[in-house]
Amino acid sequence: MDEYLSRAEERTSLKEEEPEIPKPRKNYFAIAVFLVVGFFLLRSVSNFSFNPFTSFFQTVSVSQPSEDLLNRMNNRLVEMGYTGLSHNDLRELRSKDVTATYVSNIRALGFTELTLDEAVSLAQAGASSAFIAMILELGYEPTVEELVNLRRAGVTAFYTSNIHDLGYRDVTMEQLIRMQRIGVTTSLIERLQAENGEDIPLEEIIRYRISNQ
Repeated sequence: MDEYLSRAEERTSLKEEEPEIPKPRKNYFAIAVFLVVGFFLLRSVSNFSFNPFTSFFQTVSVSQPSEDLLNRMNNRLVEMGYTGLSHNDLRELRSKDVTATYVSNIRALGFTELTLDEAVSLAQAGASSAFIAMILELGYEPTVEELVNLRRAGVTAFYTSNIHDLGYRDVTMEQLIRMQRIGVTTSLIERLQAENGEDIPLEEIIRYRISNQ
């Protein structure tokens, strides 16, 4: 009996000596936060809808002029003698940068017979009323076609004024166009004037530039 009790005590002591394996802890707080964030993400995604057609038409409608603006534009053009224009005509003019104010400013510079087609040509070439005013101030009497050609060639009022300041006040619009197209800069003119005298003819400068391109 004593031997049996001794063995039982030994088994009990061995069990007590065995290390206890820790049970994994459940982080209930982290799980709850994850579920809440996931819920709100799902709600935001479900509330988001993208319709390319709706977005396109919304963009178009925003960029289109209002009926009131078109009516006021038409009234001003009628006062200047441009009649019979539909709203589609007015929208097309505005899409080409022609407004009633632009037409009025060009006419105020002396182009009272300006047609809307000519206004479109000027606007598309980038001939602003300020550019035209400066060209007139420099002593030129250009036609609409000449103004368009000047701007298409890249001639600016600033460039023209600089050429005048270098002593070439009789430079023609044709020469300005040729000079701009082949890259005759004011610095080139100044260098050639320093080497050959300030009275070097423009045609000689143009020939020099052509032969040294």
